[in-house]
Amino acid sequence: MSQSVLQVSALHRKFGTSHVLRGVDLALQAQQCLAVIGPNGAGKSTLFNVISGALAPSAGDVLLYGRSIAGHSPHAIARAGLARSFQISQLFARLSVLDHLRCACLRELGPQAAGWRGLWGSLLHRRDVQERVDGLMGALGLQESAQRLAGELSYAQQRMLELGMVLASGPAVILLDEPTAGMSRSETLAFTTKLRELTRGCALMLVEHDMGVVFELADRVAVLHEGQVIACAAPDQVRTDASVRRAYLGAHRGNGLC
Repeated sequence: MSQSVLQVSALHRKFGTSHVLRGVDLALQAQQCLAVIGPNGAGKSTLFNVISGALAPSAGDVLLYGRSIAGHSPHAIARAGLARSFQISQLFARLSVLDHLRCACLRELGPQAAGWRGLWGSLLHRRDVQERVDGLMGALGLQESAQRLAGELSYAQQRMLELGMVLASGPAVILLDEPTAGMSRSETLAFTTKLRELTRGCALMLVEHDMGVVFELADRVAVLHEGQVIACAAPDQVRTDASVRRAYLGAHRGNGLC
């Protein structure tokens, strides 16, 4: 069996009297894609926020390569090798594609990279940074848009840029929160193809409502319902799981699980 790179154990998260996560157990293996699905309000975004450090768990643990990261800061978790994207765009509308990707290299370089030139000067003069950025822009299909402001890009291009920023630091574990939300069918197909290509060799966990994307990418699918994992198996097994049909399909007819 592949090495477990991310382990979520008996994870709970409460907001006042609201119990959003209720003893969640999940394991992500090396080079595996695990999709997390479930009805709205099931706890998917809260799960990602706890794993990535935006929220501390009320109980339970999160292990990255066997070491606890529960309650650590997002910055510390990113430095440990876990990167994530967000459902809502985190781009700066008046910053160029090139400069977004330059900034994203900071996690890998660390604060010592700035030296006497200062932070921005260091980025501008480092050949390794520019080579990394050039490679990313080519892989993402954004080389012709290097000098364009993020706010001028199409929505699909913005999502591609966000993927590039996640990849810039060379993370071993990637969390993507609804990466294709709002895309057309053709944009989704193109993005899915690129995502599979660019994350090869990484461990990937994604929240996604498009079941076509889920069953195209995922090695395993975990189903959250009312803060609990009610199924975690290969995609074909999840399709026919009776508990999934009861909890999920009743509220989401025609979503592609059948």
